[in-house]
Amino acid sequence: MKKLVSTLSLLFLFSISAMAQTKGSVTGTVIDQEDKPLSSASVALYDSTQSNIITGASTDGEGAFSIDIAPGQYVLKITFLSYQPYTKEVQVSEGETNDLGTIAMTITSEDLGELFVRAERSEMQMNFDKRTFQVGQDITSLGGSAVDVLNNVPSVSTDIDGNISLRGNESVRVLINGKPSNMASSSNVDALNSIPANMIKSVEIITNPSARYAAEGSGGIINIILKKDQRRGLNGNFQVGTGLPEEYEGSVNLNYRVGDINWFFNGGLDYSSDPEGGSSFQRFAGPQDTLMYREQTDSQESELDGDLQFGADFYLTETQILTASAYFSAESQENNEDITYTDLEYSPGAFTGDVLEETFRKNREETNERDIDINLDYENKIEGNDHKLVADASFDISREKSTNNIEETVRQGNANPLMQRAIDEEEEMDLRFNAEYERPLFSGGKLEAGLRSDTEWMDNSYRAETLVNGNWVNEENYTDNFLYTENVNAAFATLNYEWSSLSGQVGLRLENTNIRTEVKSDNTVVTQNYVNLFPSVFLSYSFNEQQSVQVSYSRRLRRPWSRALIPFNDFDDQRSQFTGNPNLRPEFSNSYELGYLHYWNSGSLLTSFYHRYRTDVIERITEIQQGVTRIFPINLASEKAWGVEFSADQEIADRLNLTANANLFQSSSEGIYQSENLSEPQVFSSESENFRARMRLRWEIVDGLNYQASMRYRGPSNTTQGRREGMTMMDTGLSKDLMGGKAKVTLNVRDLLDSQNFNYTANTDGNPSTDFYTQREFSWSSRSATISFQYFFGERNNEQRRRDQGENGDGPEGGMGDM
Repeated sequence: MKKLVSTLSLLFLFSISAMAQTKGSVTGTVIDQEDKPLSSASVALYDSTQSNIITGASTDGEGAFSIDIAPGQYVLKITFLSYQPYTKEVQVSEGETNDLGTIAMTITSEDLGELFVRAERSEMQMNFDKRTFQVGQDITSLGGSAVDVLNNVPSVSTDIDGNISLRGNESVRVLINGKPSNMASSSNVDALNSIPANMIKSVEIITNPSARYAAEGSGGIINIILKKDQRRGLNGNFQVGTGLPEEYEGSVNLNYRVGDINWFFNGGLDYSSDPEGGSSFQRFAGPQDTLMYREQTDSQESELDGDLQFGADFYLTETQILTASAYFSAESQENNEDITYTDLEYSPGAFTGDVLEETFRKNREETNERDIDINLDYENKIEGNDHKLVADASFDISREKSTNNIEETVRQGNANPLMQRAIDEEEEMDLRFNAEYERPLFSGGKLEAGLRSDTEWMDNSYRAETLVNGNWVNEENYTDNFLYTENVNAAFATLNYEWSSLSGQVGLRLENTNIRTEVKSDNTVVTQNYVNLFPSVFLSYSFNEQQSVQVSYSRRLRRPWSRALIPFNDFDDQRSQFTGNPNLRPEFSNSYELGYLHYWNSGSLLTSFYHRYRTDVIERITEIQQGVTRIFPINLASEKAWGVEFSADQEIADRLNLTANANLFQSSSEGIYQSENLSEPQVFSSESENFRARMRLRWEIVDGLNYQASMRYRGPSNTTQGRREGMTMMDTGLSKDLMGGKAKVTLNVRDLLDSQNFNYTANTDGNPSTDFYTQREFSWSSRSATISFQYFFGERNNEQRRRDQGENGDGPEGGMGDM
C-alpha cells in the first residue's frame, strides 16, 4: 500500500510539473529513397547519453511527426525496418519548435537473401476511442471460430444462450468490417461460429461510441475486421487443422494485385462434433397447481460450416478506390438431444421426493442456413486523409430452415407415448446505404457529417404437428407466420478541434425508427415509430506523449432483436419454452466515461471509470403457466451501473509479455411486473457487484517458438429474479515457426480446466403467495485440443517487408465505422 501511495504521489507531482512548464517541440517529415512519405517509422528522443528513451512517436500517413518535450538537449533517433537508423542531436527551447525539415532515410545495404519476414503488430493497441485486438498473435484462437476470438478479447463475454456482453451489458452492436451483417446479428454469437478465426485480422472494441456511429448498442460496439491483403503479385496463406472432440478445418487467404486492380479471396471449411449437457430443477406452487421435477439433457451437436469472401479493389485514380466484394456463408447442423424428465411429489421447500413419472424425449433437429452479403464501397481522398468522401451500399439475404423430429416414451407412470415434428423457416433481407463527408474547417478543426438508411425485412413461419391415430394433426397453438419490417434513417454531424494539448469533439445524431410486426393467424399488427436525438461529447488533454486523459458522454439505445419479438413458443422442450414479445420497446442509455492512458517504454495502461443509466431495460421473466416454465422478455426495469476497468500490457522481461484486463462494476435495478398467476404486482429489484478479469501471458522461448497461456474469470452476479454463478476458464497454446518463417504449426488446448458452464438460479424469496424455484446448470463447451498448420507464400521484397512492419499490408476495411 505504501508503494502504491508513493507511486500515485509521484505520478501526480509529475503531472503537475508537466502542466506547469512550457514545453518546446520537435517536428519533421520522414521520406524514403524515392522521396515518398515513410509512415509508421519510430521516432524517439533519448537523453544525451543515449541510454534512456525520454519520449517518442510514430510518423503519420504523410511521414510527419511532432513531439512535445521539456526544454533541453536530446538525441533524436529514427528507425524503420530495412533502413539505416538516423541519429541527430537536437536542442529544444522553451515555447519554440525545432523543425528538422525533411529527413531522407537510407536503405540498408545488408543482403537479406531468402529471409522471409512475417511481422506482427502488438497484440493490443489501446486508445481512448477504441482498443484493437490483433488476432494474428493469439495462439489459442487458431483453429477456432470468431466466438473463440471474442472469448479472448478484453471486456467481452459470451454465454450459453448465445449472448455477447461488453462490460456486463448485453446491448452490444456487432459489425463485420465496420458494417452490420446477418452474419453478426446484434448481441448473438450463433452466426459467428461459422467464421474461421484464421479469416479475422483484428477485433475493435468501442465502449463509448460518438454520434458518428449508429446509436444501436448501449453497451458499445464490437467490430470484427476480416483479412484483406494488398501486396503486389500473388500472396497468401493456407491453414489446415484437426482436433478433439472431433474437429477438422481448412482455410485459405489470397490476394493478387496487378496494375490498378487488387483481387482478394478468403475461404474456409470447418466440421465439428461436440458433446453438450445440462440439468435443471423446477419447483412451483401457485393458486391452482403444484409441480416439482428434474430434467437431464445430453446432446451431440455436429456442424459443417463453409465461408467464402471474394472481391476486388479498383484504383480509379490516385485518390479514388472502388471496392466490390461478396461474402457467402453456408451452415449445416445436426443436434441429437436426449431429455429425461423425472416428476416428483411436491413438497414445499424440498429438492427431492417420491418419483411419480419418468419420461424420455428424443429431439433430432437438422438446420440448414445460407447467407449472402454483397458490398460496394467507394473512397475519395479529395485532399489527403483529412478531406475525403466515403460511401457504401450493401445487401444481405439469409435463409434458414430447421426440422425437428420428436419422440417421447414413458419409462415410469401412466402417460401416453408421443410423436411430434416441427418445421421452422425464416428468410431475412437487409438493404443499407451510407455516406460520410469529412474535411478540415480551420486550423485544428474538422467537420464530419453523414447520412444512413437501413431497411430490414423478416418472414418467419413455424409449424408443429402431433401424430394421432396414424395421422399428423396440426398444433394450432404452435403454428403461425410472423412478418417483421424495420427501417432506420439517420443523419449526424460532429465537430472536432485541437488546441495544442487539448482536443474536443461534439456531435449530434438524429434517427427515425419505424417498426412493423404482424402475426398472420389473427392479423395482429403492432407498429412503432419514434424519432430520437443522440448527442455525444468528448474532451481530451495530453500531458505529454505518454500521458493523457479523456472525459466523454454519449446517449444510445437498444432496439429489441427481431427474433425476440416473435410471439411463438419454442417446441423443443415441452417443460421449458421461450416466447418472444412483439410489444417490446427500445431501451435508452446515457453513458459517462473518464479515462487515463499512460504509455511507457515497455507497456501501457488504460484506466476507465464509467457510469451508465438505462431505462426500459429488457429483462427475461421466468414463471410457471399451466405446468410449463415460460421464459419471455419484457421492458421491466431501470438500471444504474458504474465501474472501473483496467487494461494493460507489459513487457515483463525480454521475450516475455503480459496483457491483462480487469473490470469491477456494480449495478442496481428495479421494476414492477404483473403476473397472470398473482393478484398483486411483483417488485423485482437487484443489487449486484461483479468482477471480471482476464490475463494473457506470451513467452517467446526462442526465436520462432512461442508459448501462450490465458485465463478468464467471471464473478457471480445477481439478477432481478435470481443469481448467476461465476466461472473460471483457462486456455493454453504453443506455436513453432518453420521453413524460415514461411510456415507455422500450432497446438492449443481450450478450456483446459473443463470449467466453462452456466449455473443460474431463480426464485421468489420474499413473496409468500407462491413457491417458485428453478435452477439450471449447463455445459455448452467441453475441453478441446487442436493442432493446425499454416503456410505463407508470396513475393516479399524490401518494400513489402516495410509495409508489413508499418501497415500490415491491409487496405480499406469498410472504415466508415457503421454510420
